[in-house]
Amino acid sequence: MRHRKCLYFAALLTLALAACQPSAQKAEHDGLLHIDVEAAMENLSELKVSDLGSQVHYVPLETNDSCLIGNRPNLMVLDKYILAQSNRRVLCFDKETGSFLGTIGHVGEDPKGYSQSIGLPAYNERNRMLYFVRQPNQLQKYDLQGNYQGKAIVPTPPAMPTDYAFIDTLVIGYYNNLAQSNVHARALAFFTETGTLADTVNSQLPSLPSKGVADIASISAMPAGLAGILFTRFNDGTASLSIAGINFLWKAEDDGVRFKEIFCDTIYNIASAGAIAPWAVFDTGKWHFPAEARQETSDSREKVLPLCVMENDETLFFQCARGLYEKDIEVLNGVYNKQTGTTRMGQEAAWFKDDINHFMPFYPSTCGTQGEYAQIVEVGDIQEWIEKHPEAKDNPAIAPLLDLGEEDNPVVVLVK
Repeated sequence: MRHRKCLYFAALLTLALAACQPSAQKAEHDGLLHIDVEAAMENLSELKVSDLGSQVHYVPLETNDSCLIGNRPNLMVLDKYILAQSNRRVLCFDKETGSFLGTIGHVGEDPKGYSQSIGLPAYNERNRMLYFVRQPNQLQKYDLQGNYQGKAIVPTPPAMPTDYAFIDTLVIGYYNNLAQSNVHARALAFFTETGTLADTVNSQLPSLPSKGVADIASISAMPAGLAGILFTRFNDGTASLSIAGINFLWKAEDDGVRFKEIFCDTIYNIASAGAIAPWAVFDTGKWHFPAEARQETSDSREKVLPLCVMENDETLFFQCARGLYEKDIEVLNGVYNKQTGTTRMGQEAAWFKDDINHFMPFYPSTCGTQGEYAQIVEVGDIQEWIEKHPEAKDNPAIAPLLDLGEEDNPVVVLVK
């Protein structure tokens, strides 16, 4: 395994370095999808829902005392179910009707409990199980009916991964090494559910100078679109930034798993533990944000960093951030069309204009297992928009939303 891993890592490093070069230096026919951020940045336009899909479906989630959803819930859309994580609970709803089906698992120290988390569990399409993190080295398994199905063991040390995906019979774990002070920090691990480590891949990021808690002058956090930016400033005047809150691993329509490490412009496809290859690259050109620039606070307005990525079989939605060390970070939405090979970008603040149902703008927060982009919208926001656009009351497409009350659970918007 060591020989295979060393050869594989050397090849991966060569490909990563090549993919992170400016677009003018790339081969034109390298077999990769090229997401032309540089050209799209020069021609920002209004993005529309039709850039993402052709149908919009609304799912008002049932409201009763057992399934009240708080503010800013996390959303997961599966083939037949919608999961909403809120108030330390994961609530399951029917995707077609919005009917409440039950709560899945619970936070607790008992044998079936999982650790408190602000995120949703990982979903394994192969066995239709949800995997919840339980520190220090377990994943608690539940089926979609809320039945406990045992545990998976995560090989430690190092500490547990921050993201999980599944390929064949293996679990893939991604380590978001926020400090990244070790040049050989692990990026990926492939392991069995019994805790046997099958393979690892090291991070491609350059190491940062070793710093301790005593070296930190301040730490601050702020949102950048769907991502969270963590700024660390040190006593010696240097700084660093890290990215969290987005998926670095996601399931692809072709049954592979995609992987994008932050500060790298390449998206990789994982077909199995021994088969990782570059799949797509963000051509940022003159806006290129080299990995070593995460410590450079100057000229950040001239650098654009690709952040979150979502994908279905026809399109790829992404967000980029410009001016990451500025007070006013500029976030841009983008769509790459796989059929036409075109890239379009627009300001995040404008969202996606609904040119299909002519309803309120759409802002995707996740992509479902069936390829639907999804957003969860508070009823109060819907009512406020309708008050400003009274003609919408005559729109049959949104008729199911007109009778909702202010205290009702939110509505899930699906773009298919």
